Amino acid sequence: MTVRLNQGSGLYRPGRETSDIDRYLAEGRIFNPPMGNPEAVLMGQIARQPQTLNNLETDLALAYFEAEKDRVILVRDGCGLSPLFFAHCSHGWAFAFDLDQLFQLMGTTPPPDEATFYDFVATHYRYVFRDPGRTFHQGVRQVPAGYSVVLDSTGCHEQRWLNIPFIQEISELSPQKASERYVELLDRNVKTRLNTLTGQKLAFTISSGMDSASVAALAARHLGRPLDTWFVAYRDQSHSPYDETEGVEALIKATGWNLNRVDLGAPDLLDQTARLMNLTRAPLITVTWLAHHVMAQKIAQSGANYLFSGLGGDESLAGEFEHFFVFFADLKKSGQIELLDLETKAWIRLHDHPVFKKSPEVRDDWLARNIDFQTGELKVDRRRYEAVREYFDPGWVSQREAAAPPIPMPRPYPYFLSNRLYEEMNYETSPPTLWSEALSSRAAGVKGIFPMTSPALLSLALSAPGTSKYENGITKMLLRRAMKGILPDSSRLNPVKTGFNAPLDLWLREKKLNSDCRDLLESSPFRNLGWLKADSVEKILKEHLEGEKNHMMLLWPLISTALFLNL
Repeated sequence: MTVRLNQGSGLYRPGRETSDIDRYLAEGRIFNPPMGNPEAVLMGQIARQPQTLNNLETDLALAYFEAEKDRVILVRDGCGLSPLFFAHCSHGWAFAFDLDQLFQLMGTTPPPDEATFYDFVATHYRYVFRDPGRTFHQGVRQVPAGYSVVLDSTGCHEQRWLNIPFIQEISELSPQKASERYVELLDRNVKTRLNTLTGQKLAFTISSGMDSASVAALAARHLGRPLDTWFVAYRDQSHSPYDETEGVEALIKATGWNLNRVDLGAPDLLDQTARLMNLTRAPLITVTWLAHHVMAQKIAQSGANYLFSGLGGDESLAGEFEHFFVFFADLKKSGQIELLDLETKAWIRLHDHPVFKKSPEVRDDWLARNIDFQTGELKVDRRRYEAVREYFDPGWVSQREAAAPPIPMPRPYPYFLSNRLYEEMNYETSPPTLWSEALSSRAAGVKGIFPMTSPALLSLALSAPGTSKYENGITKMLLRRAMKGILPDSSRLNPVKTGFNAPLDLWLREKKLNSDCRDLLESSPFRNLGWLKADSVEKILKEHLEGEKNHMMLLWPLISTALFLNL
């Protein structure tokens, strides 16, 4: 076979000539490699038996050239931390860790993939990777997280190797014991990553919440020194739901860590986003990752090139507000009606919102629409899936819906909540989040390190029932209990969910930016594709500017798509 390598990419042409050695490309690392194997031998073992990775802590993406069988094997880590792209072109099979390198090998930039853009603009960003191998480029695929792909003379063959089993023993533990087991494994994950990166300058992102702060606190115990921590603050939005300054400063006061605050006011949004897309060669799925890229640039300038984060915690620990409903479904299914009433009252007391109301009626409405207690089915939330459909051309929507792959809703666990979290990890929230993180960090020269995205840790978390994850309306109890004495209580006991979010809705109510977005959307090739109804752009922007509706989640995909098509 002919294999031509170019740093982090390769081109494979089956049957053209034979190599007498096996060669490989790898990005990422194995944090706990087995002893005694030379790296080349270990890579070959992983390529031929990728299920080996179920027992390793890794963010590895691997391309392996197996000469004796005239084929290339691509393998990606179980959580999708290191991207690996491939496509068939006139020269053979091209593959790369970077889209720009892939396009250079192909000799062309593929056209946009309309099916992916349909989900991006007309459904919800969480459905972009309902097919976890697709990308925004026609004919270009990514190796799905937890998959291996064989490229040979017969074509492309994808196979899932990842196994996240249900552990009966964990399901039977008391909430306190389950928490101790979770933090013990998380601490081990942090330690193995620190050991692998000995001698490197490290950075830690923090927030006022649990996940990243817990990772940082565990790391500080092993390092024995103040951490170099980072967060994004929003000038002119202090004391708003988006700014975490107060909680972060309380954490820093309690720990003595070094704090680097990246202040981001209303940026030159369109220009900065276009610049980042030029680097990543892909749309920016959420505006939050523009803020992340700005922070990553500052981190790289400081001399650090590894950034520890708590990504993955929301999906494994049930940290999003919507997860309450699925927890309630488990309580109802198991007949724990008294506990259901108590947790509902606590949910209302701690989390009621003037817009997103909390009440028994809201709970029951959600359960009626999304849960089938007879079959155990957890349904797609049609209210969210179809929320923006009124603004799009009905003919285009019908055409795309007819061709769209089904939204995967697997049920490998005995709990509604665990199944919901598994779906989000594999098909909904984790893939677009990690896609955006990897591309925006890579463009700044920074590599993300995620101790919470570990198949072993996920298996433990998904085996624990919801009663280990919730208590008196407070989420993430699986982590909170065992972090007592390790993480300051200002963070450990904070029930407020903020998240790393940018105040796009406020930015888009500034008249100049609103007007600039109108000009962009009206003049972009996107406007002539026939996707939107004729008057939708003006209506959406006017409703948002006047505060009639918050169209942030609709406007960003439209803006991002228009900028991408202008490149």
